[in-house]
Order: sequence, then structure tokens, then C-alpha cells
Amino acid sequence: MRKVAWSVAHQEFIISDHYYFSKLQRYAKEAGIHIEEVDQIEKFSEYDSIVFNYPEIPFTPEEADFIEDLVKKGKTVGIFGYYKNEDRIADTCNTLSERFGIHFNGDIVIDNINNYENDNLLIVTSDLYNLPDNIKKVMLACTDTLTTRKPEVRPLIHGEDTAEASNREEVLLFAEYVHPSGGKFIAGGTCVFWDNYSIDLYNNKELSLNLLTR
Repeated sequence: MRKVAWSVAHQEFIISDHYYFSKLQRYAKEAGIHIEEVDQIEKFSEYDSIVFNYPEIPFTPEEADFIEDLVKKGKTVGIFGYYKNEDRIADTCNTLSERFGIHFNGDIVIDNINNYENDNLLIVTSDLYNLPDNIKKVMLACTDTLTTRKPEVRPLIHGEDTAEASNREEVLLFAEYVHPSGGKFIAGGTCVFWDNYSIDLYNNKELSLNLLTR
């Protein structure tokens, strides 16, 4: 059984919030994924994957060192932000993600063509890379863009050609750093793709389970 640490050490959204994440909890359990909320960084080494879903407290250099070492040892770590740098979320994510050559830009993405229910902030895309074949289209709400700065980083999700970012040309939405050990650091421009509203749209469920088990 895959063991996932859902961090609450940096005041993240909690997965035990029934209103937002009851479906993700159920789908993960059905897929043999065991998720626990963990409030102490040093305990992350006991898990296969670690999730930071909208962390509100910046990471110290010592914490970033520890998490970087976990990736070098083959662990999978994921961090997920939000658009507009609200609550300085992009800045907070960057205190960890820049260790792996991924920068959250703190901008806004709209798509007036490929969206859900005519809402141009609910980005729909099938421009996917390095994901399983059962993931063909996803919806990412209120997403930031990413910039990559290391050759070990590869794309996972781009916006369609119709997507526009507020302050840059490339619309890279999810990416991952891959270490030679097999460890991964995944960064996502939004944290609201696996909530109860979004998870049953398109292949969001399959994406969510994949990110927990990569």
C-alpha cells in the first residue's frame, strides 16, 4: 500500500475536510493509497510520497535541505499553489520549489475557448506530457504558471494554444523534477484540481491518483 503524508506542517488545506476532499479520500482508499495528515517535517521520511497543498508558511533552508534529501532517496514530493500570488502563495512555494529548478510565477491564466462552463479561469487542456494514457484531458481552476530552470525538469501539463498567461508567453501549468534515484518533485500551478468540485471532471480523478503514486 502506498503511504502518503499530507502535510499540515505549513498550514496547508487539510485532506480531512469532508466538504472539499471527501471524494479524493475515498478514491485514494479504493486505489490502495493510504493518506495521513502529518504535522512534523521529520516524519515525512516514513512515507512514500509527501503532499504540500497550498502551504501558507515559507520553508526554511533547513526544511528545504531535508525535503531535497528525501527526493534524492527516491521519495515523491508534490507542492501545489494558486493564481495571482494570493496570500503570497507563489513566494511561499518558491522557498522549496526553486531547489528543484521550478519557479512559481504568481500570475493568472485565462482561456476563452478551452474552459469549463464558459468560465475562462477554469482551464481545460489536453496538452499533456509524461502522464499515463488514461489521462487525456483535465480541468485546472485558477492556476499559476511555472518556469523551469534545470534540465532535470520536464513538463506534465501545458495550457492549450488558446490559453493566455498574464505576464509570459509559455503556459506551463504542472512540471516535475526527476532525480536519478527515481525520486520526483512535482509542482502544480493550482491546488484545486482534486477537490470535490473538480475531481470528477474529465480525467482529474486519474491525474490525482497518479500524482499520489508517481
